[in-house]
Amino acid sequence: MEKEELSEKIKKNLLDLQYNKYLQYYNTSIILLFTYFIGVAIAFLTRQVSINNVRQLFLVTITTVMVTSFIILLMLHFKNHQENIFEEIKKLEL
Repeated sequence: MEKEELSEKIKKNLLDLQYNKYLQYYNTSIILLFTYFIGVAIAFLTRQVSINNVRQLFLVTITTVMVTSFIILLMLHFKNHQENIFEEIKKLEL
């Protein structure tokens, strides 16, 4: 009984560590996304990217869509892992 209880505690602790890892990935993704948008905003404010230049706007738009899509997909992936781990932890506690 004691070994079984200890085994469940170890498993719960490992799941907690995994959950925290994916939470850190999720938070880092949010930081990267905001940093990207701040960089783009600064590029427009300092006129490194011209609003009148259609080619530059097209490249910035395409890059923004790609970066944003990639980061959002990663965030959804990390959130899914978090939910799965949370469900496993709940099963252990019952």
